[in-house]
Amino acid sequence: MAVAVAMGDLTLLSQAGSPSRGKKGGSHLTPPGKSSPPRVIKANAWSTPDRYELRGRIGTGSYGTVREALDEEGGRMVAIKRIHSVFSNKINSKRILREVAILQRLDHPYIVRLHDVILPEEESDALYLVMELGDADLKSLCAQEVYLEELQVKFVLYHLLVGLKYLHSAGIYHRDLKPSNVLVNQDCNVKICDFGMARAVGEESYDQEPEPDKAARVMTQHVVTRFYRAPELILLEESYTEAIDMWSAGCIAVELAEMMESYSAQDRGPLFPGSTCFPLSPDWKHKKDVAFHSEGCQEQLNVIFDVIGTPSEADTSRLREEARSYIRCFHPRLGSGIQPRLPSANPGIVDVIEQLLRFNPNERASAEEALTHGIFSEIRNVSKEVVAPGYITLEFDQEPDLTEEQWRQCFQEEISGFHRARLGR
Repeated sequence: MAVAVAMGDLTLLSQAGSPSRGKKGGSHLTPPGKSSPPRVIKANAWSTPDRYELRGRIGTGSYGTVREALDEEGGRMVAIKRIHSVFSNKINSKRILREVAILQRLDHPYIVRLHDVILPEEESDALYLVMELGDADLKSLCAQEVYLEELQVKFVLYHLLVGLKYLHSAGIYHRDLKPSNVLVNQDCNVKICDFGMARAVGEESYDQEPEPDKAARVMTQHVVTRFYRAPELILLEESYTEAIDMWSAGCIAVELAEMMESYSAQDRGPLFPGSTCFPLSPDWKHKKDVAFHSEGCQEQLNVIFDVIGTPSEADTSRLREEARSYIRCFHPRLGSGIQPRLPSANPGIVDVIEQLLRFNPNERASAEEALTHGIFSEIRNVSKEVVAPGYITLEFDQEPDLTEEQWRQCFQEEISGFHRARLGR
């Protein structure tokens, strides 16, 4: 669930030249009109401290709601995420606690910052996360008549990759990277957000199988929204790496490049818009029919293969036999490549996207490798490309079974640790 507010325009960077009008009725930069007075929410609607003046709702999701708020003590606008059903079951509790624990341990300008955590006494099953407020998420920007210069596209993609390099160096897989989870500010800086599906891979987790090796972890495969899901997840490979996030970044990069003025806003959309994804989300009338899905033009792997081509025997040799057998059901093809989708784009942008969208995760560019691409040479700032001091470890992930009371204790310990760390800054 991303935090977003409407943003009509994206400020041009000083290097990009003067503002200009888009060719198709959209604009690069227009003076903002007067906004209506902020709508203040009644204080008794949410159990938040008086310092937060709640305003309009800016996001919803399966775990709760996000509202904009004025932090009167901090003198800043923030986003407050109310998570419900925190202790409804073990899986929910662990995922939510992971999000809190991971966010408070991350410290990077391109990852959304956690300002406060509130576990109210008035609500026995709710939690509030107070976070940075972004100008807009990339999904909402793509849906508007907003056009970017090529330099802006490079900056946004560069900042996303810098954020991912740091994230992966901390041993964190985001596992749900998509346009709505990438906040974009008017200066083209980004904030990777929504860590509800994220995992710290440095620790054993008792809600999954044992670790097979140090390079990849055995974790649940039903992660990442379908359009941005890497092939190894679709094929239910038990072990995967941070390369799943890089695949998602490649998909996002295509939609970002389509925001240049040579492309119509009406034609923007996901690169791989499959309607089914066997076996995770199959056509329910044919949910066990492998042949049906391999022939379906809207099956996710078919949509992917139409662009990148079917994988070679060398690329499938690492897969389980069951996965290899499934891939053999698809008719062989070379794939169209990315260029037909982005015919006016800089070939360098197309090239880095293709490096991120390789079927074989071992051949897929990492964030660090992608940052060395020539398209970033004019904007690259190596001093920004920092890494984490070490892997993030979560002690509670080592616990095989906890009661609700023990989960509450874990939350209290995390929140207390967060507040102590904040006071020490």
